Amino acid sequence: MQTAEFDVSDFDNRYAGDRGVHARFYHHPQQDHEASASQGRPVFKDTVFVEIIAAGNSTNIIKRPARNQDKQRFARQYEAFMNGRGDELVGTPLTEVTWITRSQVEELAYMRIRTLEQLAGVSDSVCGKYAGLYDLKRKAEAALSVAESSAGMTALVEENEKLKEQAEEQSEQIKTLQTQMQELIAAMKAAKKE
Repeated sequence: MQTAEFDVSDFDNRYAGDRGVHARFYHHPQQDHEASASQGRPVFKDTVFVEIIAAGNSTNIIKRPARNQDKQRFARQYEAFMNGRGDELVGTPLTEVTWITRSQVEELAYMRIRTLEQLAGVSDSVCGKYAGLYDLKRKAEAALSVAESSAGMTALVEENEKLKEQAEEQSEQIKTLQTQMQELIAAMKAAKKE
């Protein structure tokens, strides 16, 4: 029996192929033809545009007015744009990946690959054009797989640390209450003797 080298759940995810895609929303002036005709001069209005680039493929760049589908498809990037954060990276920046050299980071940035997720999503046809890119892609896929599988463990470790802190705080509170109780009992005994 053969095993698949892909995540079968991706077939259910409409935007699964977007991991290696860079999307950027921005304002761009677009001529308002109706207003231009009525005023007899060119009238422009700011329109939200989207730029979509497949990681590693700088020749295929889509720039057009953003559609509702784009806003849903790239919801995090659109939200960042609307909140004034502009061209925000979504994912693990390659500058934070220890096994990628700084020169490789610069080369990948030239190809519009700026995150580990984008690197893992680069198509095999693009990898064939650049020496060593296929190996970097496989390492990125492995790193993301390890991170995903250890995410549960990381959450458990963090929860364990919080529980330890709570237990220590409660232990201190119990000691304080015991001390106060002993002082109260001693004060009551002293009051009875008087």
